[in-house]
Amino acid sequence: MAAFYFALALIALISVGLLASSFNSSPYLKRSPPHKCITHQLALHATIDGSTSNDATTRERAKLGRVPIISRTIHIDIDDPAILGDGKEQNKSLDVTVWEMASPSEMIQNWWSVDQSERTSGIGDPFGVVMWPGSIVASKMLMKQHFTNLQSPVANATVLILGAGTGVEAQTVALLGARRVIATDINQLTLGLLEYGVKRMGEVIDKPMNAVVEAKYFDLFSSEDLPRCDILVAADVLYNSELATQVGIRLHEVITRTLGDDDSTSKPPKIIITDSQKFHGTDFLMEVQELVELNKLFREHGAEELRWETQTLKNVTGSGVLIDEDQSYDVDVKTICWGWSA
Repeated sequence: MAAFYFALALIALISVGLLASSFNSSPYLKRSPPHKCITHQLALHATIDGSTSNDATTRERAKLGRVPIISRTIHIDIDDPAILGDGKEQNKSLDVTVWEMASPSEMIQNWWSVDQSERTSGIGDPFGVVMWPGSIVASKMLMKQHFTNLQSPVANATVLILGAGTGVEAQTVALLGARRVIATDINQLTLGLLEYGVKRMGEVIDKPMNAVVEAKYFDLFSSEDLPRCDILVAADVLYNSELATQVGIRLHEVITRTLGDDDSTSKPPKIIITDSQKFHGTDFLMEVQELVELNKLFREHGAEELRWETQTLKNVTGSGVLIDEDQSYDVDVKTICWGWSA
C-alpha cells in the first residue's frame, strides 16, 4: 500500500507541470473578471418532511435587476425501493425552488451564433441561467448517499459545486444538513439567480441567516486552487471539449492533492459528476492523461476506479432553452459516483 501512495504522489507531482500548462494556454484567462464573491449565509437545516414544498404547477415571476426571472420547483426523491423500504417516502424527499431567466433563448442563440473567440471574450457562458437534468440526478444521488449510510456523509460536510447554475444541488445539500456549501460559477447573472433562490428558500423555511450557502465566482481555467471540500459535485458542465478537459484536470487535482497533507487521515473528497448532454469529445476519463494514469494506478492496486455509469431520468420538465416554452422528456444521464464507500 505504501508503494501505491508513493506512485500516486509521483503522478500528482508530474501533473503539476501539465496543470500549469493548461492554465497558461486557457482561452478563458483574458476575459476573467476580477474575483467577486457574492454571499448570502442562510440556515437551511430543514426537516425533510415536505415542509419546504411548493406547488410545482405554480410558478412565480420576479425581476433580478432588470432581468425577468421565473421560479421552478423540483421534487427530489429516491427511486431505490431498498432505501424506501419503510414506506415513509415523504421523509425521504424534498422540494427545492430555483429561479431561472424567464426567456433565455435569445441569450443562448447569440452565444451559439458567434465563434469561440467571441464567446470567451465578450459573451460569457449563458447555460447556467436555467435548470438542467443533471442537477436533478446529482441531487438524487446525494440524497441516496445521505439516507444509505448510518452516518450521513452529507450532513455537516463542506460541499463544493462546480458550475452550480441555478442551485438545485446547493439547496438540496443545504436542506440535508451540509455545514457549508460553496456554489461556484463564472456567470454573474447565474450567481445572482442562485443567490436569490437561496434567499427565497430561507424565507420559506423561516430559518435565521447564518453560514451555509455561498455563491462564489470561480473560473475553472484560473490558476487558483479549488476550495477544500468533503464532497465535490459537477452537474451538467461538460458542454464543450475544453471545459470537459479542464473539469477532468480539476478532478485529478482534488483527488491527488491530499497526498501532500501533513494530516495522515486526510482523504480525497467524495465525487459526484453528471452529464445529461453527452456532447462529443467530453469524456475526460479517456482524454485527460492524468486521469488515465490515475485509473491505471487504482486498477493495479485494487482501488475504486473512476468510471461512468448511466441513469435514466423520466419525465423531466425544464426550459426549452432555444424556445421559451417548457419541454418534458426522458433523458439518459452519465454519472460518476466515486469515493463514497471509503
